[in-house]
Amino acid sequence: MRPTVAPDLRAAGAVSWLSRTEPVVVGPSLGEVALFRGFKDDFLGDLLDDRYEQRTEAAARSSLVLQDGAHGGVLRLLTGNVAADYARIMLGDQTYATDNLDPDDGFELIGYWKLSATTSILGDMFVNAPVNEHIHVTADTDQGGNWYLRTFDGVGVDTFTDSGVAIDTDWHYHRLLAESQYAAHYLDGALINYTTVEIPTIPMTANMRCLARANASKHVDLDFWAVIPR
Repeated sequence: MRPTVAPDLRAAGAVSWLSRTEPVVVGPSLGEVALFRGFKDDFLGDLLDDRYEQRTEAAARSSLVLQDGAHGGVLRLLTGNVAADYARIMLGDQTYATDNLDPDDGFELIGYWKLSATTSILGDMFVNAPVNEHIHVTADTDQGGNWYLRTFDGVGVDTFTDSGVAIDTDWHYHRLLAESQYAAHYLDGALINYTTVEIPTIPMTANMRCLARANASKHVDLDFWAVIPR
């Protein structure tokens, strides 16, 4: 038995996102194709999909592990014991060959992940472009102890929009939605943050990352994510 995509996947935060008791079907249904075009990964295999590029600094690494509370396979992005050490995956390569997420057309990232700590850590799910435009759902303790939307359109400096919702070390469903001139963050199905400031207008690539903000190892565990252009 392996998971199949449940038809109510877009109901962000619902524990019924994934059905893990249904047998494998031969290909998705037409409804699933229309609902869930794009890329999705439950990290149940022994090897990371070769469409990812992994980037690490110093002693950082990523690994596929099993974790309590997760649905099965988990990708752990683990830093070393040095400040600014990071582990990151991106859906593409160094030439950003899979730039296919454009806010003008609309897109969303959906992930089920958790932080290892609430101090001295940066953990984020984001999109960026070669010239550094980006949109992040981020927990960055250098900014504060809440979830933020971080946006930059290539002009001026990054804007951090505070959700007012504190970070923690629990598993959460995160949904980053960008469309036209706004970005929104849903946490476990509830809209907690929204901004119209500095939204890029060029195609970008999906990323997950963990970075240490002090000389201590940190990690982000990613159980499931989806990258969905509209």
